[in-house]
Amino acid sequence: MKNIFRGRIFKTIVAAAIIAIAVFAFVACAEDETVEKTFEEQWMSYISDEALVSDVVMPGAHDAGTMGADKMWETQHSKIENQLKAGARYFDFRASKPVSGNTDTYYFVHADSNKPVLENACGQLVEESMEAIKTFVESNPEEVLILDFQHSWTATEEGLVEFVESLLPMDKVLRKTDVADPTTVSFGKMRELGKNIIVIYKDTSSDICEKHDWLFERSVYLQSDYQGSEHKGDTDKLKAQWEKYFAVKKDGVFFVLQSQLTGSPLEGREALIRPVLDDYLKNVVAKDADKLADVNVVMKDFIADDVTDCSVSSKAAIHTILSLNVDKGTVKADKLEDFKAACGIV
Repeated sequence: MKNIFRGRIFKTIVAAAIIAIAVFAFVACAEDETVEKTFEEQWMSYISDEALVSDVVMPGAHDAGTMGADKMWETQHSKIENQLKAGARYFDFRASKPVSGNTDTYYFVHADSNKPVLENACGQLVEESMEAIKTFVESNPEEVLILDFQHSWTATEEGLVEFVESLLPMDKVLRKTDVADPTTVSFGKMRELGKNIIVIYKDTSSDICEKHDWLFERSVYLQSDYQGSEHKGDTDKLKAQWEKYFAVKKDGVFFVLQSQLTGSPLEGREALIRPVLDDYLKNVVAKDADKLADVNVVMKDFIADDVTDCSVSSKAAIHTILSLNVDKGTVKADKLEDFKAACGIV
């Protein structure tokens, strides 16, 4: 009898523990659902339906998936999910398999497509990053991302495209059957279609963009000028280059203003250029009607990261970029004051 009694007590305790765990899990989930999203996570919900994606000013991440690469290659200290939460909506991606190490896995890398990809240049796993993007767009239906696969390696190209296609929520990816020219699509149209993602792919000698109706040709729809050899860490020379980039900007493209400084140490270079860029956007672009009309993506290193000895925090830098949407008139009228307050505009 004693053994039976003890057995009943044990079963009762176990059942009570299971119920307690279930209740705790339910409460935790409920709390997660009620956590208010930050402005940076959902800033595009403030953008008007009439605004074109190619007109809205958005932060962009240079070599976005390089966290985890060797220091000389790592241009971001944060994962893609943290860059998304910080406000980044354009991502410069270079993806391939390395020539050594784990050669069966796709990584985001910091390398040129005419050179072999070394293991130390590999950052985040493509699979992990695409899963983060999928999770983000599913919980933020009004945010629009531009994924720019700007470098490709012929030997692994077809496999990469098929791999990415298997990971992305393809029902949320804009297709050529939705719109022939992605630079003409408005936020209202994206919302109507239920689309969150525009994929730009580097043109190659293959017909890969023709084969896949969700890949928009990079040379046709995107302009991203960069002459790193012209400045090599010199902020004044890079600032002069920006003037040239604006001067040759084409009509009807996603326009990427590259603002990273070439060379090591990368974090030290970001500390130098960040206040210069911040001032340039506030006092030149915002007050120059032609530049303001043209500015679209502002791409930078360490987009979600504070860097040592820098007077401008990552959040402040993001807010300066976003605040240009007030000057451009792309914010919803009934959201304007909230948007300005979130960006610190008095």
